[in-house]
Amino acid sequence: MDPQQPRSAGRPRDPGLDVAIRAAAIELLAEGGLDACALDEVARRAGVGKATIYRRWPSKEALVLDAFRNATTLPVPEGDRGSLVADARAHLEGLRAALGTPLARATRQLTPDLPRHPELVEVLRDGRARAWDVATAAVVRRAEERGEVAPGGFPELALRAAAALLTERFLMQMGPVDDTLVEELLDAVVRPHLHS
Repeated sequence: MDPQQPRSAGRPRDPGLDVAIRAAAIELLAEGGLDACALDEVARRAGVGKATIYRRWPSKEALVLDAFRNATTLPVPEGDRGSLVADARAHLEGLRAALGTPLARATRQLTPDLPRHPELVEVLRDGRARAWDVATAAVVRRAEERGEVAPGGFPELALRAAAALLTERFLMQMGPVDDTLVEELLDAVVRPHLHS
């Protein structure tokens, strides 16, 4: 053994355990918010000891923040579907699918606690929200490039409003987020701007 090489302190860290622990935390948050995300229960679900969690994260809050930072999300829909309405529908259906994930349900459970956790708000805003903002702008840009609408002729805000109403139904009303709602939003918020 080379005396210049540092020796490791025990077994190498298994990144698969990190993934399992984060997933267990997200599942518990989705089921009952921060109160349900007790580290004992996270450890049980992940199949690890509580000490394994504490070697990686100093607190439940640190674990939750890391779980949100590293969570796998559904991809934001991309690609030209031939019309602004078809692209907008795909955009809203992609958002609807994203709202069906444990990560979205965890976000819904945490919504009342967000004012007390500004660092979590930043993680949500910087990652997922910005990706959807870029995709929204792309829907409008493609419609302009196709000549379907004049540059500046369709307000990006209309598609943002439709997405916000879909998200509001999920987060605040806890109502159904289904095909019917997507079509209602297209009719009420998107299509009127095509003929104005």
